[in-house]
Amino acid sequence: MSDLAALLRCPRCEVALELERSMPEAGYPELGPDGVLRCARCASRYPLIAGTVRILGTAMQERLIADYPRSRAVLEACLGPGRGSGPDHDQEVKRRTADSFAYEWQHFGQPRPEWRRNFLDYMRPHRAESFAGKLVLDVGAGSGRHSREAVALGARVVAVDIGRAIDVARSNLPPEVLTVQADAEQLPLARGEFDFVCSLGVLHHLPVPRRALRALVPYARPGGHVHVYLYWVPARLWHRLVLAGVGAARRVTWRMPHGLLHALCYPLAAGLLATIVAPYRALRHRPRGRRLAATLPLKAYADYPFGVLVNDQFDRFSAPLERRFTQDQVRSLVRDAGLTDVVVLPNHGWVADARRPASQARRRSTTPDCAGTPRA
Repeated sequence: MSDLAALLRCPRCEVALELERSMPEAGYPELGPDGVLRCARCASRYPLIAGTVRILGTAMQERLIADYPRSRAVLEACLGPGRGSGPDHDQEVKRRTADSFAYEWQHFGQPRPEWRRNFLDYMRPHRAESFAGKLVLDVGAGSGRHSREAVALGARVVAVDIGRAIDVARSNLPPEVLTVQADAEQLPLARGEFDFVCSLGVLHHLPVPRRALRALVPYARPGGHVHVYLYWVPARLWHRLVLAGVGAARRVTWRMPHGLLHALCYPLAAGLLATIVAPYRALRHRPRGRRLAATLPLKAYADYPFGVLVNDQFDRFSAPLERRFTQDQVRSLVRDAGLTDVVVLPNHGWVADARRPASQARRRSTTPDCAGTPRA
């Protein structure tokens, strides 16, 4: 297990966890070892399955035995009464969202050369050299592509996701990255330690984005950065109307079997490629066509392969919940979380970067227990 395991904390008493037992040949050795982690104070035990620490509330932990039958011995040694599940509706939204993104990244999560530029676009105003030697927390890691790029740029990384997408991240990441399956709103990690706390494309899928962001802030060190990406409210009326139609369709599509929705995304993506993306590619280099090209949506896909367009249509229609924000709303969201030096930049959505005040004291959270490429 990664040396960063020293950052793990018992969610009941916030004491460091120790590896009580390692079973490297059990479970899913192709992904990583199984084992049992133990809290020295309260003796609570938590499972290490397939190289990933799994510390979840009741609503999610009860599914682990079904999801990882080859690790049943570890799970039976660890799983007891849960830590509380929060509102039932919130838990159901989180579970369905986790399942949606697990399917998405299992099918679209292979590393791509385009991800370096994608990562640096998301991380503005920070530059590539900003990550050397830094400790990064990637919340909602999905396929692990942002964590992978941060490591390549010299960072030490803890990658977190609530669902089985974390197994895709584990397969895409080097051994030194610590992978944790946990809820963004109650992370089993040391507070006040991370230089960067990143959550890219996650908050707008959660039941209460404001609550989730406030839960993440204590994990940044005083003076450290909190960095998020959120969907935007488009400026043009026709674009807002199109997205309203997408939202109406999602009431049906998120309930579809994932395989069926996946298949339907291919003709949809082909139609978008033919009617919007390809014309943009043709117009953007022509002096008389640039003004028209600038008004077209989906411009980000002009420099990505077709599979990315399919991926994001699945993303668009599979998540049960999606919120959009104006620039002022993002700025207010970040400031209300107690952050300063707020910068909000456009990137086919809003990239917001801010600092945790250097004078802010560490304190125990009272938050209750409770994933794509740039999209227009």
